[in-house]
Amino acid sequence: MSKAQEIAESTVQIEHIKLNKQLKDLETVNRTQQAQIDALTARIEKLHRKRKVVSKPEVKESVAVTAQHRTTPVKAPELPPIQVKRAAVVDRAAHAEAEKNAYTAAYLALKSGRFDEASKGFNEQLDAYPQGEYADQAWYWLGEARLAQQALENAHNAFKYVADHYPESVKHASALLKLGQLSEMEGKNGVAVEYYNRLIKEHPESSLAEQAREALVDLQLGSSVENQQ
Repeated sequence: MSKAQEIAESTVQIEHIKLNKQLKDLETVNRTQQAQIDALTARIEKLHRKRKVVSKPEVKESVAVTAQHRTTPVKAPELPPIQVKRAAVVDRAAHAEAEKNAYTAAYLALKSGRFDEASKGFNEQLDAYPQGEYADQAWYWLGEARLAQQALENAHNAFKYVADHYPESVKHASALLKLGQLSEMEGKNGVAVEYYNRLIKEHPESSLAEQAREALVDLQLGSSVENQQ
């Protein structure tokens, strides 16, 4: 074997030895790293198991709280007062509108000469709305309807109800005048004088008070003539 061949072979052997040594070093590093990885994996799994044990009571407690919250009775909310008031206002408005319609229908029947229909209408209105806004006028016009039907006693009672129960009514003075006139028709002049005087006293500035004064004068003249005879 030549010298050059020996040198080449020797070089190959040296390289082979180096490669073997590097390979062993790498295997050692790999084993070390694998051991580290295994240790870390075991530690992670251990921590994970501990976390599960700790978290279980918290989950149960949370579920229990949720269940308690869901089963706790809750009082139904009450309607705000403003809604109740609004509803009451609507009811009152509908009530007032219905009364007005009933009054208007009866009044139109009276003005059209349908006295039976008018009397029935005013009576039904007063039955349904005895304290209504139009009650005083319904009583007065009921008296007019009864007067047109020649039911003088019923007419007298209707006018008297206005006179005795509705002193602030726009029909109060008219009711007193009608009572005076009816009393005259029945020959009760003394009662008529009382109604006329009451009208003059309670409504001194009204045009009806002037009619009452004239009626009193006529009654006095009639009384004087009778005395002379």
